[in-house]
Amino acid sequence: MSTSIPQLSAPQVQVRGEALLQAEPELADVDVTVRVRARDRETALERCRAAHDQVAAVATAGGDAVETVETTAVSVYLEVRDRRAPGEPVACVQTRLTVGRLDAVGELVVALGRLDDVEVSGPTWRLRPDSPVLEQARLDAVGDAVRRARQYAAAFGAELTALLEVRDAGLGGPRVAAPMAAMARFESSELHLDLTPPRQEVHGAVEVRFAMSEPDQEVFRA
Repeated sequence: MSTSIPQLSAPQVQVRGEALLQAEPELADVDVTVRVRARDRETALERCRAAHDQVAAVATAGGDAVETVETTAVSVYLEVRDRRAPGEPVACVQTRLTVGRLDAVGELVVALGRLDDVEVSGPTWRLRPDSPVLEQARLDAVGDAVRRARQYAAAFGAELTALLEVRDAGLGGPRVAAPMAAMARFESSELHLDLTPPRQEVHGAVEVRFAMSEPDQEVFRA
């Protein structure tokens, strides 16, 4: 009776490559909330519409610096602050402005902050979804994985022979600064707000598996 000898598979090495890049932000999101209280619902809605039109006018005056204007929420409700009194109708419209020219953000925030019944929060800084920085983080992570795998193989007196598997471990979304607190109304016509965008950190990661040549047996004897 013969016994077959199991065939060992070729040795493999699996590594995780990572990269961390820093880059200047490319966009800023500014959130604007129009909130109006009035004695009756019709008045609340009318004043809310008028304030919202003013917000739109400021965005239009920003020209090509403002890339998108999006309505993110609308609400109309009765706010009861004293149980002994009838509630007050409240009308709200929330708008997000995406600014592509970052040197215009401060001026835009001041202009919005001068409006009645308007709250401004932000900016939230970020990269564009198709930013080349994101691609570079992925490629740098691949390069890191190859270097690590070669080091491990060399430690055993071997070398990489084939690529077996690549798994995208994802991008750690760019870390962004916390939004600024809601701003009160600005009165001074000469007020200028200088904002310093924080650098964004982009983390790329990839998991890669390679086949490698047979190790040097002297490694095990040592």
